[in-house]
Amino acid sequence: MTTPRGQLIAVDGVNGQAVRQTSRALARTARRQRAAVSTWDASGIFTELTLAEEEAGRPSARTLLLLYAADLAFRLRWEISPALEEGRTVIAAQYVNTAVAFGCAAGLDAATVVDLFAFAPAADETRIVHEAVSRELADGYGFVEFACHHVFLPGKKAQRRDLRARARRALDGITPVLHDPPDSGRRRPAR
Repeated sequence: MTTPRGQLIAVDGVNGQAVRQTSRALARTARRQRAAVSTWDASGIFTELTLAEEEAGRPSARTLLLLYAADLAFRLRWEISPALEEGRTVIAAQYVNTAVAFGCAAGLDAATVVDLFAFAPAADETRIVHEAVSRELADGYGFVEFACHHVFLPGKKAQRRDLRARARRALDGITPVLHDPPDSGRRRPAR
């Protein structure tokens, strides 16, 4: 007897604390499916970035998206895929749409950003948390707060605030991004 594949629920949003709270609430309601939460920076890439010397300079938005893609690949390999194969529900607390929204807000080509995440399987369900972004990095930050904080030099609060607001608007306008292997039988929405 084979175990049925689990369910992947993506929770995206620009407010990291609100995304985490929503993810935990979903995990509590999906206890029967032995729900697990996979959060961004599971690989520790971004934690390491905060420890980098000043001489390393500030990463560009493109670099941060490449690091996010590497972190997501780590999460898929070590957290998400194994749990799905066990038939568990996995809640991905900040998945593809969050990164796409940040990339669009930063002025990167949307199609290029979407293609960067083509390796990520489509979520069975997507929840968008519409709560405004946190003002302070210390408020349980998520990817967008982290990225906005690290793209601009200290003292550039107006630029950070503007980028966070653009990311929120971009996320509100995104149709959930779906990528499926050709043999999955699932259909992708028209773009």
